[in-house]
Amino acid sequence: SVDPTNPILLSNRSAAHLSNGEKSKSLADARECIRVSDGSFTKGYSRLAAAMMSLGRWGEAKAAYGKVLERDANNVAARKGVEDCRNREVAQNMAEVERLKKIREEKEAAAAEVAEKKRLEEEEEEARRKEEEEKAKTDASADGGGGDGDDLLDDFFADVETSTAKKKEEPGKEETSEAKGDDSTSAAEDTEEKTEKKIQIHLSDLGSSSDQIERLLAPNHEWRNLNPFYVLSVPHDVPPELLSRRYKALSLLLHPDKCPDVRATDAFEYVRRAMNSLTDEDKARHTRALITQGMKQGKREYGGSDPVELAKAQEKAIMKIFAEIERSRREVERRKRAQDQREREQEDEEVRKTKAEMSFNKKWREEDRVEKRIGNWRDFQGGDGKKQKKGY
Repeated sequence: SVDPTNPILLSNRSAAHLSNGEKSKSLADARECIRVSDGSFTKGYSRLAAAMMSLGRWGEAKAAYGKVLERDANNVAARKGVEDCRNREVAQNMAEVERLKKIREEKEAAAAEVAEKKRLEEEEEEARRKEEEEKAKTDASADGGGGDGDDLLDDFFADVETSTAKKKEEPGKEETSEAKGDDSTSAAEDTEEKTEKKIQIHLSDLGSSSDQIERLLAPNHEWRNLNPFYVLSVPHDVPPELLSRRYKALSLLLHPDKCPDVRATDAFEYVRRAMNSLTDEDKARHTRALITQGMKQGKREYGGSDPVELAKAQEKAIMKIFAEIERSRREVERRKRAQDQREREQEDEEVRKTKAEMSFNKKWREEDRVEKRIGNWRDFQGGDGKKQKKGY
């Protein structure tokens, strides 16, 4: 009899299932083929890759073809399979990007429509205000007005505004020169002592361990902390050396060995993940691009001039972008788990049917029903295959 655990049998049966459109069965046999051969049967990985491709799971199919190439670097079919999976995966990602882009554009269009409506209303309100002012001036002129006295008063207020503007500009210049001086100084400060002083500056800026724990574990922190720059509490355009010092300062405050608060472990884990993601240049560049996009979107949606409210609108828009990406990632994971669950259930159902059939056949033979049926057939054949009729 044929050994049902023979890798060659399982490989061929997987191919047969796939040709009949039975994708789940094909996948189950391919996995079993690899299992019973301890991964030494290369054809099993080819069958697994083919089953994964039929299910549209390009990443897993590409990985299976990679296993084939590890064992046979000149396998033409595996090379072609890897290339095909890569192309299909790119196409799938592009389709997902287009879908998200379309959703974003629809939201932006709706926000732009609201902003345009608000702008028109403000323009109408401004036009009415100017009209009322002109009317008031006209009425005042008709009544005799204030003449030269009003002109002198206007000149006085103009001089005051000019003087105030100059005073405001001067501190700005001083701050700019101080900032430039700080930059040049920080470029020259390479000693450990000066580095420690800079970390102490970060510590004074961050406050206490309790303050940072409350910030990082506040309500909805799992969504806020998706933005690594928020976790490190720095602007998204800071230089890498500042990020490193900020991370060291937060570590001094939140590392479980430094902070006795039981919540410090969770808070520090967010800090560690944030720094790891920003250490990767590609991830850091992508994160900065998302934040820039969120700032532009928040500015469009707000449309006002209050800097405090604008900052709140931008923070909200940035958090929405990161939350949308995280929801998409979780949805992909959920679908993958559901797909694996369906495949397992199908495989379990096949096993159940096989066991039921084997149990039925065993019971059939134990009750001698097979021999009885064969005996009846032989008796029938012995009687020339015809029953005698009564009365003849």
